[in-house]
Amino acid sequence: MSDRSAFPDPMEIWNHLELHVRGQEHAKREISVAVYNHYLNQHLFRDSKPLGQHLLLAGPEGVGKTFLVQKTAEFLGVPWVQVDASSLVQPALAGQALQGITDALLHRSGGDLNLAQHGIVLIDRLDHCLRTSPSPGDPGLAVQEALMTLMDGVILQNKEEPQTRLDTSRLLFICCGAFPWIQAAVEERLEEGSKIGFQIGEEPESTTHIRDLIQKSDLVTLGLSEELASRFNKVSLLNPLDTADFVHLLKEMQDGVLSQKIAFWKAHGIELKFTEDALNAIAEKAQEMGDGARSLNALVEKILDPVDHRIADLARQGIRGIEFDRSHIESGSIPHLTPGQADASLDQLLQSVWSDFQPTETQAPDSIIPIEPSIMAMPLANVGAALEQLELSMGRLALTAEQDKTWRAIRRKHVGEGQRVLLQLLARAQQAGVSLSYLCEAIQQSEGDLLAALKKIEGSQR
Repeated sequence: MSDRSAFPDPMEIWNHLELHVRGQEHAKREISVAVYNHYLNQHLFRDSKPLGQHLLLAGPEGVGKTFLVQKTAEFLGVPWVQVDASSLVQPALAGQALQGITDALLHRSGGDLNLAQHGIVLIDRLDHCLRTSPSPGDPGLAVQEALMTLMDGVILQNKEEPQTRLDTSRLLFICCGAFPWIQAAVEERLEEGSKIGFQIGEEPESTTHIRDLIQKSDLVTLGLSEELASRFNKVSLLNPLDTADFVHLLKEMQDGVLSQKIAFWKAHGIELKFTEDALNAIAEKAQEMGDGARSLNALVEKILDPVDHRIADLARQGIRGIEFDRSHIESGSIPHLTPGQADASLDQLLQSVWSDFQPTETQAPDSIIPIEPSIMAMPLANVGAALEQLELSMGRLALTAEQDKTWRAIRRKHVGEGQRVLLQLLARAQQAGVSLSYLCEAIQQSEGDLLAALKKIEGSQR
C-alpha cells in the first residue's frame, strides 16, 4: 500500500479523481464507493468469504475508463493490471486464462503476496467477449466463466515457487467496454422504443437517464451470462466527451500531450502558445473523430508537423515564441513566429542528451559477452520482444524481491543496444538449463559481472 496512515474514505478517493478526470461525476462517485466498500469488506469479513464490489464501466472509447482505474490504483498504492478480454479467448478455451493475470499482479507488487492479493484487475473490452451462441464451447462464454472463477475466489499456486499461493477472492475486478447496444436493450425490454426519451449524455435532472433503468436482464440480452452479470454491483455509464471536455483536457492535464509539448519546446528556449480559439478548433476536430481523448495525441502531432522538424533550427535562429490560432489549425499553415536572441542552451541540452548514450563504466575486454551474429542482425524492437518472452519463460514472475531488484538493476544498465547483451546472456543461460532465479543468484555472487556469472553457470553444468 501507499505511505498513508489510513485507508481513504469515498470522498477522499472522489476528490483525487476530480483532480485528474474531467466530468464523469457518476463514474467517479461509483468507483469511489465500490473501492471503499470492497476493501472494507475484505477487512471486516477476512475470516469468511466477503462479497466483492465489482464494477462494470460502459462507455465509448477514449472517455477515461482505463484512466479512472489507473488513478484509483495509484492513489491507493495497490498493484493493478490491464487485460484485453479478447486476448483471453484462446487461453480460456485451453483452461489457462487465470495464471497469467495473477502472475502479472505478483510481478507488479515486487513479489509481495499480500499486496498482490489486494490488487485491481481491469478487464478491458469485455463487450468483445459476449456470448454469441448457446453452445457450451462458445468462446465468449469461456472467457466469462474464467473471469467468474477468479471473482469467486480460487487459490492459484505459482509454478516456479509452489509455496506462493495467491487467493483471488480479495481482488477487485473492474470490467470495461463500449457496450453501444445498452440503450437498445433497455428500450426493447420496456417495449417503448424511442418514446422513453433519454440520452446517454443527459443528466437525470433533465430527463430519465439510461443508467437508472439498466437491469441485469439487459446485460444478459447483450451477451453476458446471468452468472457474470450478477457479479457486478454497479453498471456505470460514462458520457461521451464534448468540446468543453476536450478543451479542459488540453489546458489542464499536466501529463497530457499539450503540456508535454509545451515543456518540450520550452527546453529549446521557445514558448509554444495556442489561442483559446485554436484550442476550440482542436476540440471540434477531436469530437468529429469520435475516438475520445485518444484522438488528441494524433491531432496535436499533426498540427505541429509544419514546425516540429525545424525545432532546433528555429531555436538557433533566435525564435522565442510560436503561436497557433484557429486559421493555422484549420489550414495546417505555419504558425506565427516571434524572433528574439539566440542562446547556447540548445547545444548544452544536446550534449547532455548525448551523454546518456555513452558507456558509464569502462569494461575490460574479457567482461563483454560475445553476441551471436543472428542477435546482432535482429531489429532492436524484435530484440526487446524476444528478451521479454525469454524472461517470462525462464521464470521472471517467480523471482524473489531481492532477485527482482537485481534483475531490474541489470535491465536499467542495459537499455537500447545493451538489450542484445542480455538476450545473449539469457539464451546461453537457458541452454545451460538454469532459471532466471538461479542466474540472478550467480550475478549477485559475481558482484554484477555478467560474464563471470555466465562462466560460473556454464562451468557448474559441465
